[in-house]
Amino acid sequence: MRYGLDFGTTNTTVAIERDNTCEVLPIGANRRPIIPSLIFFPEFGGELMIGQNAIDGYLNSGMNGRLMQSIKSFLPDKNFKGTTVGGQLGYATLEKLISVILSFVKKQADAYVGEQVSEVIIGRPALFSPDPERDALAEARIVNAAHQAGFEEVYVQKEPIAAAFEYERRISGEEIAFIADFGGGTSDFTIMRLGPDHVDKTDRSSDILGVDGVYVGGNNFDSSIMWRRLIKYFGSEIEYKDWDKWLPMPRHLMQDLCRWQRITFLKDRKTREFVKHLLRTSNDAEPIERLIALIEENLGFSLFQTIEKAKHNLSSDMDTQLAFNQSGIVINECISRPEFEELTNTHITKIGSCIDQLLVTSGLAADQIDSFFVTGGTSYIPAVQKVLTDTFGAMKIRTGDAFISVAAGLALSRHNII
Repeated sequence: MRYGLDFGTTNTTVAIERDNTCEVLPIGANRRPIIPSLIFFPEFGGELMIGQNAIDGYLNSGMNGRLMQSIKSFLPDKNFKGTTVGGQLGYATLEKLISVILSFVKKQADAYVGEQVSEVIIGRPALFSPDPERDALAEARIVNAAHQAGFEEVYVQKEPIAAAFEYERRISGEEIAFIADFGGGTSDFTIMRLGPDHVDKTDRSSDILGVDGVYVGGNNFDSSIMWRRLIKYFGSEIEYKDWDKWLPMPRHLMQDLCRWQRITFLKDRKTREFVKHLLRTSNDAEPIERLIALIEENLGFSLFQTIEKAKHNLSSDMDTQLAFNQSGIVINECISRPEFEELTNTHITKIGSCIDQLLVTSGLAADQIDSFFVTGGTSYIPAVQKVLTDTFGAMKIRTGDAFISVAAGLALSRHNII
């Protein structure tokens, strides 16, 4: 037996392969098949929490402590050596942080199947980084984390290829399929020959016609809402006095606000002192007071949950209200779907360009693709769906479970990982 483990930027899922069949395991709260890829470290020590328990613990504590999300996104970052988290871990390396989540998943999965499973195939994006050195570092880190979590045999498979294996079990004839996995941090693609006659082959390398990816995922769409509509509430338009000069708000500070997992790093001494300086010298103290509340009271997670909800609403509604009211931060913004598409147009263009480029490098035209199989939460965004239907036609689009297809395909992968 072996697990297929999809450690995602946003969620984590695990499946098991037994006797050439696959089962996605109910490892989450209320026997759900997914857990959020989150760790919560309580402020005054105590037991760390994973997944939904991390969210509950964080909110129940009054958001005191440290909630860590999107840990996967730091894998190719050579500068991220580790971080101080207090409690039982103290100073934790990135691999240790990831192993905490993977160990929790393994424990839950082992309890469900009734034995210790030592072999795992873990997913990775098509590209962690365009820099080969950083890409190799990221893969080595995730393998190391899996070993630290208790797995003895660790294999790595590209996530869009894993999704292809899951889709292959559904079809009755041979197809040239374009597979898309739209995740929280990246969008990954592969073109493969699939079909019943290919399933039992141990070497599938000749079936893979191309693999590519782009660093655009659901988090980017959330960040765009924050950048274009909300940072004005936190001082993007103020000026502050430095000696005898008036200066604009530093851009890098506002950029950090657009990735909520980085807001916690703004609690360092240097940034705190600078923000206090802003409060004393700016031409408008009110947004700086909101900025201080956002940082000091750990409100980034709550604010980005509100942003994400608005994004989800716009997949079905033509407009939505983004309302937030905590600790003196009062936001009430109406966002329409056309406006959302305009402010995220750069991301949509990058996705479309990557799809077009993969067709070129594989030597195929869109009309030579028999089916387009799509998975991942970002696939629900109407503008993303339009890119796909404009390129391939609505009749070719096939959908799988947005959150479990990759894990299932990883469990179905073979040992000679491609």
